[in-house]
Amino acid sequence: MTSPPILPTHAPAPVPMERFYAVLADIGDLVASMPQPQALYDGIVDIFERQVGALLVLVGEIDYAAGVMRRRAPATVPAGEEDLYPDSVPLAIARSLFWAGRIDVEPDIVNAPGREALRPGYARHGIRSSAAVPVYCFGEIRTALILRSSTPEFFAPELLKLLERAALSIGHALEGDAQLARLDQALLVAERSQRALRLLSETLKVATHAGTEDDLLGEACRVVVDVGAYPVCWMGLLTNDPAQTVELRAHAGRGAETYQSLRLELAAPSVSTGVTAAVIRSGEPVVMLTNEGGEQTGAGHARRLGLGALHGLPLRLRGKVAGVIVIGAQAEDAFSGAETRVFEEIARELSLGLEQLRANQAQEQAEQQLKLSLRRFQAILDSRYAGVLVMDMTDRVQFCNATLCRMFDLAEEPGQLIGLSAAQLDDRVRMAYADPERELNRISAILERAEPVETEEISISRGRTYLRSFAPLMLDGRPSGRVWHLIDITERKAQEAEVERLAYYDPVTALPNRRLFLELLERALGQAQRHRALLGVGVIDLDDFKHVNDQLGHAAGNGVLKEIAGRIGSALDEGDVVGRLGSDEFAILLADLGSAQDMRLTSARVLEAIRAPLSWQGEVLHLSASVGLTLYPEDHVDAETLVRHADLAMFAAKGQGRDHDQLYSAAIELGEVEQRSMKTRVAGALDDGNLVLLFQPIVAFDVGSAVSRVIGAEALLRLRDDTIGLLSPARFHHTLDDSRLARPIGRHVLDAALRASAAWLALGIRLPVAVNISTRHLMHPDFLDDIDQALAAHPTVDGALLGIEITETGPLLDPARARLVIDECRARQVNVSLDDFGTGSASLSHVQQMDVATLKIDQSFVRDILVEPRNIAIATGILTTARLLGITVIAEGIESEAQGETLIALGCRQLQGYAIAEPMPAEAIPAWMASWIPPDSWRSGAPAVQSAIDGQWGRIRPSG
Repeated sequence: MTSPPILPTHAPAPVPMERFYAVLADIGDLVASMPQPQALYDGIVDIFERQVGALLVLVGEIDYAAGVMRRRAPATVPAGEEDLYPDSVPLAIARSLFWAGRIDVEPDIVNAPGREALRPGYARHGIRSSAAVPVYCFGEIRTALILRSSTPEFFAPELLKLLERAALSIGHALEGDAQLARLDQALLVAERSQRALRLLSETLKVATHAGTEDDLLGEACRVVVDVGAYPVCWMGLLTNDPAQTVELRAHAGRGAETYQSLRLELAAPSVSTGVTAAVIRSGEPVVMLTNEGGEQTGAGHARRLGLGALHGLPLRLRGKVAGVIVIGAQAEDAFSGAETRVFEEIARELSLGLEQLRANQAQEQAEQQLKLSLRRFQAILDSRYAGVLVMDMTDRVQFCNATLCRMFDLAEEPGQLIGLSAAQLDDRVRMAYADPERELNRISAILERAEPVETEEISISRGRTYLRSFAPLMLDGRPSGRVWHLIDITERKAQEAEVERLAYYDPVTALPNRRLFLELLERALGQAQRHRALLGVGVIDLDDFKHVNDQLGHAAGNGVLKEIAGRIGSALDEGDVVGRLGSDEFAILLADLGSAQDMRLTSARVLEAIRAPLSWQGEVLHLSASVGLTLYPEDHVDAETLVRHADLAMFAAKGQGRDHDQLYSAAIELGEVEQRSMKTRVAGALDDGNLVLLFQPIVAFDVGSAVSRVIGAEALLRLRDDTIGLLSPARFHHTLDDSRLARPIGRHVLDAALRASAAWLALGIRLPVAVNISTRHLMHPDFLDDIDQALAAHPTVDGALLGIEITETGPLLDPARARLVIDECRARQVNVSLDDFGTGSASLSHVQQMDVATLKIDQSFVRDILVEPRNIAIATGILTTARLLGITVIAEGIESEAQGETLIALGCRQLQGYAIAEPMPAEAIPAWMASWIPPDSWRSGAPAVQSAIDGQWGRIRPSG
């Protein structure tokens, strides 16, 4: 008896063509989102069933090897429809039309010849027509889209065209996914190769500089673990006893307690089948998996350490196996390709190092020692690390490497230079110097003194910079030659200059930032004092510029700021300076004024230039500005006070209607009464308990995994007002460095933050908390006592749970004193961060002077990273430099998922901002930590964002 149809048999109303185009648009949106294949298939099924009205849509992948099509979507089959959604069907069921790449349509199954076997099942489900759509991927049919309908002749020509276009889109999406997978694999291979090369380079340095066998093997183990990121490395040497025992000489990584006094007798049952015995017996490298072997064997011990594979390599002395290197890795496939070749090279280099050290111990003849030194130089040659030149006592070339020839564009090979006199060599290299006479005279002076020269910079004519060292060779206390050593540091200096530039120039307009402007003003003040000249300072603030950002967006707003910066500069006289203080605020320095009237005329030109209509992206903008002016020496104060007075005058101009200027006078100073009132208000709030803390979490993402952690929180100060609510420090920031309030506020913040930390500890949550410390409090002689007292008041909280964030704010900061305070904080395990990096208030010089452990990239800089391509390059420079200096970087102000994706892709693993969590009371932190889940894109490593970053980088990287 035939079951009643599950689906209705009456024909539905015809689907209008506009619905088909909507389907195509939906498919386009789906493909543009770059989903994984399964999500793509599920989305296609949903679109065709929901939008077109097709029934029982099925997506299958072609498995040519098995001769079947396997169902991929829908993932689950409704009860009673299993016959229409088989897990797989033979490929033979498809007709030749399908294999020819065309849609195979059955317009009316009831009357179709040759489809008798399908009719009962289709009739039971109300199916009258069907279509099989081939989908090509890289020129081959890889997927089939099966659609059915309860209506005969459902698949009209227009619908078939739609299906063809849909198949093309699906195919492109599958190709794109495959290409991304290939790219990921290529990047993984490249990363492993680069890591292997770094490992080889560091090992070569170890082999070059080690003084004893223990130093050589110990440092080599450390390099394998620290640089190569392998969990375990140990090295042992054969003893002279008949039992053939390998004695451990060095170890790094996991299992220190086991390897501390390891002695392996190769004949012992637990050793004879292991990697050590295999290497010693064969004299060849051996890779062994740890999934076999008993618990008492080396493989069993390796499994307990979490290792999946062991790589053993022989150490040789005079051609004979003398020891073994064993490296452990978690992944079973860790030792292949570049890694294997590099470890073989490392084993050879370490063997050479052992031979050299033993030769030194035997006190061989001086000539043999020189040959060994030249072999060491040859190892440096292979690393392409530096140029090396050895001259004998007759001033003839005894050795040079290919790197040196390349650095000076010499046509000869190194061997062709052996025996040349110093004069002949000078003739070949002189034109490579930017100043040949100066450099050759300097070389003569060095040779005349015959004293070592440590790392002096020399300029090369091609715009490059080398670091040069010189040392005399001494044998048995007697001179035997001279060694020159050169390193190309051009790229390093360029990167340092770029990072340093961040401290002095605004990244949006390329104008001097506040820090540089103040330095220029200080110099100009000195000249004005010496020459008794007039000097003008102005502060320019664009009126209602927030409206431009709100209307056009921040990217367009930055473009407008660049245009305004150019207009201001064109209105100034030669020798005048324009800088950007921040946001929409500029400053001008007017030197050598004839009178105050000259300053007002310049101000009028600036206002007129800003007032001129500005066309931007089809919009005509009418901007205006308010200008505050002050004149030195009438206003006889220092540089920062001049800027502050001009700023007060600017606010006075705004209060009088805007679009004009105002000269500072003592009367304007009365406006600071409000600030003094706020100081009184803050002092009262401190006494009344109305200065409270909110906490904003900081999260970290482990490199190479999807693991995220909440690693800390920043304590943010708020003033509680019964009428307004909580006020941010922007309303009372001037009080935080007040001489009378800075320390009491700082002590209050320390106590409140540690009280919160103690409360979290009581709940089993160990979460470091960072507090903002004003410069004045940091410089206070009792600041360290304040930290000690705060920690003593909360005995359950140790110093490692406390961090302080500091900023550089002009003359209040004494870098030498700050360094001492930071060193004392480190002794107490208190972490120190440099806040606002990237805005100009923190520079590379302060990072080096104060030796902080953490940098925080300012939110105003992070905000535009998605719309300013150059910011990606700048962020990369900051992150690279910080990594080289061993400094942690936190990006604050993350307000969107996309910003977080971008920074994670750039290598910034610690994030803070509203996209993660808004500031919250201390008691809300535990619940938030228990419920927070990071965005999927952050956990996946954001490969799509990495591709976008590569594109952005290409837009700004110089050609050639």
